[in-house]
Amino acid sequence: METRLFLDSVLGGEGRYCLFGARKSAPRIVQNFYSSVGELLQAADELNAINYDTYFALGTFDENDSRKATNVLSLSSLFLDLDCGPSKDYATQKDAIIGLQSFCKKLSLPKPTVVNSGRGIHVYWALHEPITPEEWLPVAQCLKSACNLHGLRADPAVTADVARVLRVPNTHNYKTDPPSEVVCMTMGEPVNLDVFYELLGGEELTPPTEIVSSPEDKYAHLESSFKDVLVKSSKGNGCEQIRIALTDKDNVSEPTWRGILSILKASVDGSRDKAHAISKGYSGYSEYETNAKWDNLSPSMPYSCVRFNEHNPDICLKCPHWLKVGSPITLGNRTKEASETTVEAPAASIPTSPITTYTIPAYPKPYFRGVNGGVYLRTTDREGDPIEVNIYHNDLYVVKRINDIETGESIVLRLHLPKDGVKEFTMPLTAVTAKEEFRRQMSMMGVALMRMDDLMQYITTWVNELQASGGATMAHKQFGWVGEDCKSFILGNQEIFADRIEFNPPSNQTIGLMPAFEPKGTLEGWKETINFYNREGFELHQYVVGAGFGSILMKFMGEISCAALHLHSKESGVGKTTALLAALSVWGRPDELLLQERDTYNSKMNRGEVMHNLPLCMDELTNSSGKQLSDIAYQFTSGKQRMRMSGGSNAERYRGEPWNLIAITTGNTSMVELIGTYKSMPKAEAQRIFEVKVKRIFNSSNDKGMTDEFARNLLANCGWAGVIFVQHILNNLDAVKDLIGQVQERVDKLANLVAENRFWSAQVTGSICGLILARQAGLLDFSIEHVFNWAIEEAKGNKLRSDDMGSSAQQILNDYINEHWGNVLWIKSTDDARSKDGTDPLVIAESMPKGKLIARYEVDTKKVYLVPKPLKEWCGKQQINYESLIEDFINDMEGVRGNTRLSKGTHVVLPKSRVIIVKCDLDVKNR
Repeated sequence: METRLFLDSVLGGEGRYCLFGARKSAPRIVQNFYSSVGELLQAADELNAINYDTYFALGTFDENDSRKATNVLSLSSLFLDLDCGPSKDYATQKDAIIGLQSFCKKLSLPKPTVVNSGRGIHVYWALHEPITPEEWLPVAQCLKSACNLHGLRADPAVTADVARVLRVPNTHNYKTDPPSEVVCMTMGEPVNLDVFYELLGGEELTPPTEIVSSPEDKYAHLESSFKDVLVKSSKGNGCEQIRIALTDKDNVSEPTWRGILSILKASVDGSRDKAHAISKGYSGYSEYETNAKWDNLSPSMPYSCVRFNEHNPDICLKCPHWLKVGSPITLGNRTKEASETTVEAPAASIPTSPITTYTIPAYPKPYFRGVNGGVYLRTTDREGDPIEVNIYHNDLYVVKRINDIETGESIVLRLHLPKDGVKEFTMPLTAVTAKEEFRRQMSMMGVALMRMDDLMQYITTWVNELQASGGATMAHKQFGWVGEDCKSFILGNQEIFADRIEFNPPSNQTIGLMPAFEPKGTLEGWKETINFYNREGFELHQYVVGAGFGSILMKFMGEISCAALHLHSKESGVGKTTALLAALSVWGRPDELLLQERDTYNSKMNRGEVMHNLPLCMDELTNSSGKQLSDIAYQFTSGKQRMRMSGGSNAERYRGEPWNLIAITTGNTSMVELIGTYKSMPKAEAQRIFEVKVKRIFNSSNDKGMTDEFARNLLANCGWAGVIFVQHILNNLDAVKDLIGQVQERVDKLANLVAENRFWSAQVTGSICGLILARQAGLLDFSIEHVFNWAIEEAKGNKLRSDDMGSSAQQILNDYINEHWGNVLWIKSTDDARSKDGTDPLVIAESMPKGKLIARYEVDTKKVYLVPKPLKEWCGKQQINYESLIEDFINDMEGVRGNTRLSKGTHVVLPKSRVIIVKCDLDVKNR
């Protein structure tokens, strides 16, 4: 039966819908409110997916978002809970259903909706329309009485509870092992309330009509100080009955004395010793009698003003507090102080996050936290009377101090909002001491107050106390591993340890990326989505996911700062971009973490510095120039940004620690080939880039729909796996390092990789180890041996292509001459334009080189005379070692250094110049 259909039938009316979740392991409790049944149903699915017992409230609630009976606005059904089990009211569910059928038949009740709760039976009669609690309660009480009268053993605490929660169908009962499904077994038709009331017995059952409120009352957050009552009374602005009694004890009646002791016992500072202290001045004082009176008094029943007046008339009628307070104890009322408190709440920055446990510390004196939250200040006035001021109604406190190398000292604050969860934010200390800036920063975070002075002083008191108690923490300006010992890992606003997760405040560098690491969907949703790649032929895509995991393992790869993986294919729609999204979905929201070709070079390098150990992914580098790609290849693998000046000051820009990561790029063509259009010998870049040509797997329109859905699911379920993966590493760090060594040794041996192939070795090792460890952590189930074999073959292919790139001296010379053809004098060694008619086409008498003369080529002797300076400049642009090239000319091409007149045989007379003479055969006729 559709869960939505069920919820629509038993819920409805104005107000908000409440979802309640609980599970055995922490975090244990979650309770949230929603504006629609659809939102509630989606949230129920999410809680069920992370092993929560999931319940919904049968009533709708007002905007206070509190599941109290007094906050219920309407109900749309009547309900029963039939407990089943060996020690329950019914031994089996079958027995319960038989009892329900007998009950309905006896009273001619319409067919109900029945839900199998996993162990028991939940029964509902949906109403035609929502009704108020006042209309609902008499009928519910009648139903409760009818069950008792006719032997249906329904749980009496459930039937007439307006704020009751029951299990959501299509979830699981995790109290059983294995978990049981909660299933809607039958759906009944809506009933008329009046008709149903009559069928139950109606007026004959005389049910009560008062709605039982929550045991909490409006004074639950208060306590009374007897000392404050005495101080006020002694000054004439408290209780006159108490003042007279304590100044003239022999004339105090026993009821008045007992009343004063009742006030003392109900006060937070009341004690037996104080009872004796205020009683001893009486001439008939008895220790025994005082103890007896004290023991017989209830701490929850202090005497009222009316009762004092009954035993000692006329005095209270003149009191300024008469009829304004109910008891003298209220004159000492003050807010209960909370000590260090643990609360459970969702993080405001992550709407779908599970409940987190927060520790609210004791506030610095004279400030304190109320037992129900809020910031209070308790002092005394000039006359010594206590003054209590509520500074702010929500919990707000300083968590820690941090030092930012660029902005100086800052503080991390935590704000608990009743409907938005918990916000943690950073504020520079300069804002704490500047009123308008403090107001602006607080308002941005949702702290709306007209007077900020008191709150500003409160925060300053916090700062001073923290400065006196310990040092500041350095702000993390990069994500990834912290320190050389790698005891923790920074991921968005989380600092992950082996056994816990702490809040990581943003710094100037990381604040812009913080939202990108907020998880979406569920972990189970991500696992199901990534399993799309778990099939034959998807080894490349599995490998890219492994690179996403394995990027953080580069920290343990020795001196290698970065290894690059480039995916290329002239065809579009082969899954290159989607593979990048899959790799990034491990850590956060892939669409926000993915860099595009249009992003500037500096922004790409800055992202590399901030990501630090997390994968750096860039899509579509096809339009980048060969020079840009060459720069990227060298910059990535250097592990550092270029040194730059800081804007607005004559100082170097801050650079973070060198990065250690895997960079993954895509394009329509080989990155190395594009670099080859810029320089003759891109072999050095080729050694830094592991290239893979992506082949088409899908072709049909059905395939497209499947891949589109996969991409959508990646964006909808992301950011969950990273925390689990990091904690698995932290708890097995030595074993992880051993694994890396073993895998790398095997990779190098099977692919025959040597020292110059070290970048490929690190990248393949990191990607394979990433898959192995992710599988160990229970995150995926790929066939790693297949991926490993695929990677070895790709490494061999990269090695063959790189070995073929070595250019000979002859090839380099050919490239140089071809690029400068118009700057070369082509001539025979015996030609002389001054004595011949110049008809020989090889003699260029009238058509001299079109530009600067850089060489002379004698077509008969097959010798070229090269001018050193332009050759050296060209080698520099091509990143070719000039001196090594000259050595190759001398050793391999009979090259010598000499002097000659380059223009010999022409009408131009030039002096001799130093040249390099090389013997080579150039195809002049076909030019």
